[in-house]
Amino acid sequence: MPNDPAAGRHHSGVVSSEPVEQRKRKRYPRIRRAGILVGLAALVIILGMAVLWEFCGVRGCPDVDMLRGYMPDQASVVVDRNGEEISKLFVTRRVVVPVDSMPEHLLNAFVAIEDRRFWDHGGVDWRRVLGALAANVRAGGIEEGSSTITMQLARNVFPEQLPASQRTITRKLGESRVAREIEKRYSKRDIMELYLNQIYFGSGAYGIEAAAEEYFGKSAAQLDLAESALLAALPRAPSRLNPRANESAALEGRSLVLRRMAAQGHITEEERAAAADGELELREGSVESEDEAPYFVEAVRRQLEADLGTAIYTQGYTIHTTLDLEVQRAAEEELEQALQGIESGRHGGFPHRTFASIRGDTTRDRAESPGYLQGALVLMDPNTGDVIALIGGRDFDDSQFNRATQAKRQPGSAFKPFVYAAALSAGYPASHRLLDQPLRYMLDNNTAWEPRNYDGTFRGPVTMRQALTQSRNVPTVRLANEVGLSRVLGTAEQFGLGRMQSNPAVVLGTSEVTPIQLTAAYSAFATLGSRAEPRFVTRVEDTGGGVVWSQQPNTRRVIDPGVAFIATSMMQDVVSRGTGTGVRAAGFSGPAAGKTGTTQDAADVWFVGFTPTMVGTIWVGFDRRQRILRGATGGEIAAPIWGRIMRRIGAESGGWSPPAGVEQRTVDEMGSVVSAGCAPQGATYTEYFIGGTSASGNCYPSAYAWDDSLGYSDEDWRYEPADFDTADGWWERLRQRVLGDDANVRRAGDPAARDSVPRTTDPAVAPVLPASRPDTGRPPPLGEPVRRDPPPPPPPDTTGLTGDG
Repeated sequence: MPNDPAAGRHHSGVVSSEPVEQRKRKRYPRIRRAGILVGLAALVIILGMAVLWEFCGVRGCPDVDMLRGYMPDQASVVVDRNGEEISKLFVTRRVVVPVDSMPEHLLNAFVAIEDRRFWDHGGVDWRRVLGALAANVRAGGIEEGSSTITMQLARNVFPEQLPASQRTITRKLGESRVAREIEKRYSKRDIMELYLNQIYFGSGAYGIEAAAEEYFGKSAAQLDLAESALLAALPRAPSRLNPRANESAALEGRSLVLRRMAAQGHITEEERAAAADGELELREGSVESEDEAPYFVEAVRRQLEADLGTAIYTQGYTIHTTLDLEVQRAAEEELEQALQGIESGRHGGFPHRTFASIRGDTTRDRAESPGYLQGALVLMDPNTGDVIALIGGRDFDDSQFNRATQAKRQPGSAFKPFVYAAALSAGYPASHRLLDQPLRYMLDNNTAWEPRNYDGTFRGPVTMRQALTQSRNVPTVRLANEVGLSRVLGTAEQFGLGRMQSNPAVVLGTSEVTPIQLTAAYSAFATLGSRAEPRFVTRVEDTGGGVVWSQQPNTRRVIDPGVAFIATSMMQDVVSRGTGTGVRAAGFSGPAAGKTGTTQDAADVWFVGFTPTMVGTIWVGFDRRQRILRGATGGEIAAPIWGRIMRRIGAESGGWSPPAGVEQRTVDEMGSVVSAGCAPQGATYTEYFIGGTSASGNCYPSAYAWDDSLGYSDEDWRYEPADFDTADGWWERLRQRVLGDDANVRRAGDPAARDSVPRTTDPAVAPVLPASRPDTGRPPPLGEPVRRDPPPPPPPDTTGLTGDG
């Protein structure tokens, strides 16, 4: 019945349904199987995570009841290069303090920076977990963490079951599980108490009480808002944010905590601003210790803490260092005896309070820098960079500031060897002649700079060797301008002294360096070309003898061996007959070279000396720059200290041999190469030359033509012949040789007589220029043009600066 609707529907349904179901069965069997597999996999994952949650991974859940009894493991032992124990690195003794004794702003500081919903969650802040997950997905890496204070407590006290180094889902689940267990058994204030008494704050301080004592010299109960904020920032990066090592970073951390506290309503904006502007006043010195070589040990601790973290305090490592305790003890004794000698008046009236009187003054403000005379020392193997001895100050307990590695001071004339090395590299021989006579240097700002020699005299023409041996300032400035200031600064940077400000006075040592920087730079002279990076630790071993950390020597070639040899030969003269003869007077007779340094008004005195197997720097001065005593020099004070130490430690060794490419020539006292048909003037000696740089073809000494372009006028010419060292007639012989019959007319102190001699630029009558420099028909320029954009600052006043020696 075609008109029956029911029949039609039934007929239609029967006809069309059968092929559709068949098609479905054929089309989707694999989809159904895949769905079943996905479901099973999800079930397995869920069950696996449940197991991991329940049992904290394969290591099992720690017993949270052990929290209160947790203590770090055994200390690490620091030994010298011969295996003798120097010190131990261990956790500062923990003093557990109750949370009720801590100020509320201290608790709020940690909550603000570490876990803002600490008081509300049950151990895991799920809201923070989701936020961190989203942030990390957007960043494509680990951008933000989600650990709560309770989770941090869990991994800090159970490092074996929850190793912080393994950033895995297994560890995170275990952390969360333990955190939940802790929350079930302890109140929030109990958890905060456990946390603050356990976590690490750097400098060996575990727990808030130890940290408060370490950094501020007070109990945690006495911490103010600013101090609490600074300490709250430390656990995230104890080494990087250590206020003694990196004050600026520590202050930034303090500011971040204070901003978070204000944003979360813990403090007002006024309180935040007042705390942020407060001056950082740290405890002067760390927890007192009687360990040997404390400045060296502290340098070791900081290096390894940055690389190995808190494991150096808990894992019982053996730390093998480069120090030689016997050498260290000898150096400490000699330096202290020398400083006491200065204070006793051995070198003249000492116008300051002594170390003993200041240390014995119980009323002094220990927060201020020590006001007594200080000294620093670095002894290093130039071939490996191994630091053999290091002294950073007179009293580590009184001041932890390491003057050997951290104090930047002007080196004075101890910088000059780099000027002469630059000249030798540019082809100037050690016999190259320079004028030691008054010099006025006109600067861009229309001011004049007139460098002077330390003793106030001038000696006329001198060779490079003589100028360095006697530490003459004016010839050094002239040489730097002939060579080019940019070349000098480039050489200093190549030696590892860093970028220096470009001004004329920098060649006299006005740019600041640290003693260890200068020591490493001089190592390139000692090794004839290679600079060694200072090394404090050779390796770290675990309790089973396995090496967990090591460091190999790091050296690099910075200068030609021939240049280094000739510069070293010149500095041997400094020690044998120049400003460094205090080394010989102290009784050291082995091969040695070096350079003295004295800064303006005798505020810093230096000696940097070396042998083929040892390079060392001595510095003496005050933390706040002031004159040590009238007439103090590096040659009188620092050089003898170095000599006495070298004599005691038996540092004698073979000398240096000329490397390939270095030639020897006989020259006279005026620097002229003695050859056939050229009679020597005065005594002769053997000089070293880089191949092809020895003077030839002109046996007569040269003189500079008088030329107003040099930057001085009649009024500037003020020295008399009596100013020169004329005991041996050297200057008079030179005048007769150059000027002939005019020698008795052209006197330096007689302007009228000078004016009677025509000034000329005619090469036929102008005096001949030194043969070692290209003949341009006129004297060399006083230097490179000074850039006008931006103009350089005027050089410091160098009246009496350096050249001491």
